[in-house]
Amino acid sequence: MTVANNQTSSQFVDVAGRRVLVRYAGEGPALVLLHQSPQTSRSLIPWIERLSQNYAVFAPDTPGFGFSDPLPLAQPTIPDYAAALNALMAALGIKRALIFGVHTGAVTALRFSLDYPERVAGLVCDGYARFNTDERQKLLNGYLPPFEPDWHGGHLLWLWARFREQNLYFPWNVPSKEARIAYPAPSTEKLHADVMDLLDAGDGYRVGYRAPFLYDDATAASRLNVTGKIYYRAEDVLAAHLPRLQNLPASVTAELLKGGPTALIEKTDAFFAARASHAAVTVSAKAIQNAVSQTRRMVETPHGALSLRLFANGGIVFQPVAVHLNDIGFEATIPVGIPHGTLVVVPELPGHGASRPWAGASISTLVESIHCALDKLGVNEFSLSAEGGAGAIAALLAVKSGAQCRGITLTNPLPLSPTEVTQFLALLPDATPHSTGAHLVAAWNWARMKHLFWPWLPQTSAAVRHIDAPAPQRLHTEVLEIIRAGWLFAEMWREVLQVDLAAVLAKFEGHIDVTVDDEAERLRLVESLVSALKLQVKVDAGVGPKSWVR
Repeated sequence: MTVANNQTSSQFVDVAGRRVLVRYAGEGPALVLLHQSPQTSRSLIPWIERLSQNYAVFAPDTPGFGFSDPLPLAQPTIPDYAAALNALMAALGIKRALIFGVHTGAVTALRFSLDYPERVAGLVCDGYARFNTDERQKLLNGYLPPFEPDWHGGHLLWLWARFREQNLYFPWNVPSKEARIAYPAPSTEKLHADVMDLLDAGDGYRVGYRAPFLYDDATAASRLNVTGKIYYRAEDVLAAHLPRLQNLPASVTAELLKGGPTALIEKTDAFFAARASHAAVTVSAKAIQNAVSQTRRMVETPHGALSLRLFANGGIVFQPVAVHLNDIGFEATIPVGIPHGTLVVVPELPGHGASRPWAGASISTLVESIHCALDKLGVNEFSLSAEGGAGAIAALLAVKSGAQCRGITLTNPLPLSPTEVTQFLALLPDATPHSTGAHLVAAWNWARMKHLFWPWLPQTSAAVRHIDAPAPQRLHTEVLEIIRAGWLFAEMWREVLQVDLAAVLAKFEGHIDVTVDDEAERLRLVESLVSALKLQVKVDAGVGPKSWVR
């Protein structure tokens, strides 16, 4: 069956001070989808697109996964995750909804239905786990090892292999004949997406993943007071759990499905259609707007959605707003030295953070999109700062904004010569997903060597940086953004390094401040920029950052 699909949107909402990313689309009877761990609601996009033809569909990232904040508990339990879902529905103003959960998401969905039956118009579980004592202990013993970055990047190859094995054996860490499962070999794209999901969760993946393993309420399903279906696909590793569901109420049935995903979709769609009249009717976009986060949000622009981080630097917010751009390949963070009382807006570049990559992304469309996002936030006047390669983006944004931009501060800009640009681009990693996971190591090695050698110089003794090696966790944070950006990482560097920074800044009539770390190579780079713009020394004494102003 072919249908016209709705576009899935995403937004950060506030739930009692905790941010939750929710994917959503459509209008009609409310329907909530819960993903399995350690994935995110990204895995449910095909379901969102199909079901949103007839329903208002909401798919949150589970707390601690994707871009949702974790629960403020050391070891949350399944009832805690059910309570979190109840709080989310309350924040969205949804009184009653159809509920669908996959695997670990099904455990939360069923518990939610048990604890809050008045909110459930109908329940569907795709594979409800009922582990026995031996199975549970085996999973707890080795299924969830710590995820700790190491200086050599071996943790990334381990992670790639771990998800490959999960499609071959269950448990993934028991490669025996008995544990072999009848799943097709995963595509490189699927492996990469699953790896990204766990990278976002980090070592915290063990918290949310462990909860359903520890959940040992053997009679939960039999105590349900809702109408529901518990389906097990014949090929599912959990199909053997079906006989463990005993004494189900008359309103709940458990069934083995043959026919793969198609059978599941047909059965689920028919059940939802039969129960739709029991769910509250809403418009997904309006429900989301009821609870949109004030500290992080997605803003739609003509070229794509931008994620913005909003930092109120203490107390009352005054104009102008400070807009900051982090370097390419870095997460969005607040810069130091922002005056008290300032609202700091930090756009996440395409492919970084929660900002999705855009097809045909360019520096001009990015500048237009940031300008559009600021306009939608009601920002009429702002100061602008940027780090590294993002300086070119900031310079073009400053010129486009004209009098709206009060001034621009560039930290460690990269006005490279044509030869240096060629050298820099030649060393960039190929972040295109590879079947062996080699792209992960390529990104790690590039980031590692960038700290040890200036990447725009041949890696001879002249390019050596005499610094301490960065901590593995810091390096991992950088590499995560490189891997996330994928092909767009190198493309963005090509775009920004073609910008004549001095020529663009010469068109800007406002205040200019250029600051560089006290390293001879960085100082050499900005000499031409300082000269071309006739900047005056602001700070140039002792050891530390040096800056020039106009």
